Amino acid sequence: HNHAEQPVMIHRAILGSFERFIAILSEHFGGNFPFFVAPTQIALIPINEEHHVFALKLKEELKKHDIFVEVLDKNDSLNKKVRLAEKQKIPMILVLGNEEVETEILSIRDREKQAQYKMPLKEFLNMVESKMQEVSF
Repeated sequence: HNHAEQPVMIHRAILGSFERFIAILSEHFGGNFPFFVAPTQIALIPINEEHHVFALKLKEELKKHDIFVEVLDKNDSLNKKVRLAEKQKIPMILVLGNEEVETEILSIRDREKQAQYKMPLKEFLNMVESKMQEVSF
């Protein structure tokens, strides 16, 4: 064989590549990803240092349910932390203060419902699990 041979590659993919798929998703949703594919699904915002331990405990509990969660605990004001989470388009923001720590009734800001509401921790975990099953585009 003294002549050059042309290699052939057979390639099949729905969208061509994972990167292209992510680019299409990002463009389609403009960063407002549905809960089940959001890079950070829940932001936990402890009001002050006393609430930080509860935030870390809640983070570990949510991670057991395969939730991408971030604790926003920089020394910024509460409003600044909430604005940061909203700017990052995180689907759910939980502000954790004395009431939430003592009663385990969570204060939730839900981007999808454009609402704020309170919910017991166990009920919240069930709701989050069902949201993970809602695959919708």
